[in-house]
Amino acid sequence: MMFQHFPSRALRARVVLAILSALALLGALFAAPAPAGASPTPTATLSVSASTDPVLLAALNGAPGASIPTVLTAVNVQFEATVSLSSAQNKDTTVALSPRSGVGRLSTTQVVIPANTTSVTVDEKYDTATSALQIHAEAINSNKIASGNSAAFRVESSLSVLAGGSSPLTAGADGAGCTTVGPANPICGIVDLPNGTTTNAVMTIGPCNAGTPHCHTGNTVTQFIAGMTGLYTRADPARMTLVCDKSLCGKGGVPHYTAQWAQSATDPLTAAPACPSKGVIGADQDFCTDYVSSSRDNAGDLLLVVLFAKDVRGTI
Repeated sequence: MMFQHFPSRALRARVVLAILSALALLGALFAAPAPAGASPTPTATLSVSASTDPVLLAALNGAPGASIPTVLTAVNVQFEATVSLSSAQNKDTTVALSPRSGVGRLSTTQVVIPANTTSVTVDEKYDTATSALQIHAEAINSNKIASGNSAAFRVESSLSVLAGGSSPLTAGADGAGCTTVGPANPICGIVDLPNGTTTNAVMTIGPCNAGTPHCHTGNTVTQFIAGMTGLYTRADPARMTLVCDKSLCGKGGVPHYTAQWAQSATDPLTAAPACPSKGVIGADQDFCTDYVSSSRDNAGDLLLVVLFAKDVRGTI
């Protein structure tokens, strides 16, 4: 009979101890500090948010919230930027601000978050119209704080605040009755509100959102925001005349063109159907194109009339 030799209990204990020691050594190697020059793990993260200037927002008090963008601004029109840290630091944090998208410049390019606080809000402006500006925030001389970006928002080409009230309101989005329409600014909207508004109004004109189905090269979008509740009906609507320069809308008859429309700040633009008759919005419509009232002017520019009863954004 063969006998198998088994190690003694003491020997087995020493073997187990040796294995555990080896595993501990491997763990220490994997957990060893990063080599000199390697970036340390960030201890905090920066974030940026933009918002409408409170003074402008107060001017629209009473207007439908869905009609007001999170950031309502235009070229060189003030808005607010809030820069935040995920955790407070024990010393001041200097942060550089720059446009992550777009080719323009910010008016405020550096902010300081004081020690033991987590955020700071500053007045900001941007000098170029764009459909999608993002602000990039990066800590200066600190690779322990991760950078951050804001959500994208529009910067309109122009913005006008109009006094509201019961008096009839007629105004162009460019602040000049759409007399600036031309090849460089091909589309502009003129509102005609015979019953006025219940609040102040804002009109903007700006670039089309790149990549959207109805955004053609060079197109601009007119936006109108105001309180209109109870003032307009399908039989007694407000109207916007989209003035389109002949360089963009010079070919074909008036019915060849379709207005693109939305009734909130975020809804996609959709085609405005034809009205059932002059000056009337159909019972199953929220807005419509009044082709009977639409025409061309003596210069050959298209005047496309859209009827509505709520705040709008529109283009062709």
